[in-house]
Amino acid sequence: MKTVNNLCRILAVVCALATLVMFCFTFAEFKTLDGSFEASGLQLSFAAEVREGQKIARSADLFFCFWLAVLTVALGVISFFAKSKGLKYWFAGISLGTAIYMLVITLSNPWKFVDSRPFTAVTESISYGPFVAFATIALFLSAAFAIVYMFVSDYLEVVASKGEKKVLIKRVIQFLKDYKSETKKIVWPGPRDVVKNTLIVLLMCLIIGVIIWLVDWGLGSLLNVIWG
Repeated sequence: MKTVNNLCRILAVVCALATLVMFCFTFAEFKTLDGSFEASGLQLSFAAEVREGQKIARSADLFFCFWLAVLTVALGVISFFAKSKGLKYWFAGISLGTAIYMLVITLSNPWKFVDSRPFTAVTESISYGPFVAFATIALFLSAAFAIVYMFVSDYLEVVASKGEKKVLIKRVIQFLKDYKSETKKIVWPGPRDVVKNTLIVLLMCLIIGVIIWLVDWGLGSLLNVIWG
């Protein structure tokens, strides 16, 4: 199981690294009135030059996805050296979130996520390159391996505790049961209490507002006297 655990962690990092590599290839194809050109994921993310002397505007969503992928790689690498048990949850959660974010970009109209400035006026159409889909697939593979790593690692911790610790799913179910039982203990105020408390809050707001107005008026008058 330890071998499977380490293998899943390595594959998750490798897939995330593959995503970063794919950012170097064509992410968007522009058809303009004065010709066509292509832009890589890095060019779109960092407002790089796509034509001689012409830079494209930074696409904020792709920029954000790029750094999320970098964070995924960093968490995966750190998990080999850090002893923090909570790191695996962050690793799985961020990798899955990045994959979903990239999927939304892939399935949406390119005009929504690709900033075509300053070519907007002459751009006839924008289409995604194939590497957008490849990057999305790589991110989902990274997320899948990270999630498997999370569950296997948790299972190994349960085995090491010799039954003192429950597996992740059972802990989540127990948390939900405890949460449900605690919500039943809540005592909700009646209509009379709600009206009373609301009036008290409004009255206090009015009093504080008057005090602030008086202080402001007094200081303003004092400054007028000083400055003559």
